[in-house]
Amino acid sequence: MTDLALALLSGAVGGILIGLTPRAGNRLRNIVALVFSAASTVFSWRVAGAVFAGRTIRISGEIAGLAWSLQPDPLGAVFGLIVSTLWLFAGVYSFGYMAGEHKQRTYYTYFLLAFSVTLGVAFSGNLLALYLFYELLTFATYPLVIHERTSEAMKAGAKYIIYSLSGAGAILIAIIIVYSWTGNLEFAGGPLLAGGGLRPGLGWVLALFVAGFGVKAAIMPLHRWLPAAMCAPTPVSALLHAVAVVYSGVYGILRVIYSVFGHELTGQLHVGRILPWVAAFTILAGVIIATQQDELKRRLAYHTVSQLSYILLGAFTLHPWGLAGAICHMISYSTLKVTLFFGAGIIAKRTGKVRVSEMSGVGWQLPRTMAAFGVASLGMIGMLPLNTFWSKYYLMRGGVATGKWQLALVLITSGLINAFCFIPTVVAAFAGERGQPTLETGSGTSLMLAPMLLLAGIALLTGLWPGLVWPGVDAVVDWFF
Repeated sequence: MTDLALALLSGAVGGILIGLTPRAGNRLRNIVALVFSAASTVFSWRVAGAVFAGRTIRISGEIAGLAWSLQPDPLGAVFGLIVSTLWLFAGVYSFGYMAGEHKQRTYYTYFLLAFSVTLGVAFSGNLLALYLFYELLTFATYPLVIHERTSEAMKAGAKYIIYSLSGAGAILIAIIIVYSWTGNLEFAGGPLLAGGGLRPGLGWVLALFVAGFGVKAAIMPLHRWLPAAMCAPTPVSALLHAVAVVYSGVYGILRVIYSVFGHELTGQLHVGRILPWVAAFTILAGVIIATQQDELKRRLAYHTVSQLSYILLGAFTLHPWGLAGAICHMISYSTLKVTLFFGAGIIAKRTGKVRVSEMSGVGWQLPRTMAAFGVASLGMIGMLPLNTFWSKYYLMRGGVATGKWQLALVLITSGLINAFCFIPTVVAAFAGERGQPTLETGSGTSLMLAPMLLLAGIALLTGLWPGLVWPGVDAVVDWFF
């Protein structure tokens, strides 16, 4: 219980300390951010280790007579590991990216607060706790979205709030209905609704949950806030697109499918049979739109819309292989997408170029950056030896096992379109004249480059040895099947 409390509180305490010390220098502020981020990461790993060892960790209480609880299971533990590990990388990257920028105290305050809140989403033990942390996440990340305070940023922030609160309203209605039916909101003990069988309105409740969480998961047509949020600083964009906000939406949908309804009950609902095709449409439409974007971060944004639905597709197959592919993709995609965003940030900072059409010759100026960007690009296609090969393999296997072989064709087609989306950019970067002076110098650039190179290396390592992440994947599948 102590590890769980410290994992959740470390980021919040660090954020509050930074917020209460306005005269602290940048060096001291960075040290505080690093120490508390690292502490939260260490305690999150300890929590996950305990969960995978079969131990129960629980913190609970009541709000207005309603019970809330924090009790991570294997799914929450995997999500917590992704969050805590990548947040630490983003923190180090931020030290280089934000150097010399304005409003650093505000940035790091909400950066750390959002860290704690996202872990709260991961470690929630019932629907009430999940909903409360899910709502808090919107307000903790809003100041990061509008950090630049430009008119574009303020419009993006307003869109983000409107979309998020609308989704939260749908979730709240669904939770109230579930509680009225069961008198219970706990995830432990099997799916909440499994014992009640089919009843009128059950499909509508599932639709409310999927639509509500689908806002942050960027299911089309609920995705429009996500490209707009690209006005945020690059480390925030990386977290929004691969860790915090979007994964909280995806995690919420997985939690509803497997902890509230259960795979058997979901499969009996008409809505449940439609969901794989909604995900398939989003996969293809998202990546097709991405290829048409010239601004690099905007291209990555629409690509996120597509890739998130890979995870949902696996979950919606309601098959062990599909769920295994979904969890594999949660792990592998997050490392690669953060790498791509880190690369986009370095390119923008060191060359001032933000459009794909301007990338000619950038590879000679930023050789290590573009090499790592190229590795991540191959991963997005799903090629060996990158880790996403394995997630796509299990996603295809899950689709075929359920008789939906068309889903495998969707994944193959999207991989080919991904090649058109990324490979020309990497090739163009190494076109033009050689011998240009390198721009990968200075401590600020090193702080941005090191996390990017390390993440690309992790993606290669887990692609060559997928057994490194399989125990976590296997634990989640065994938990629900």
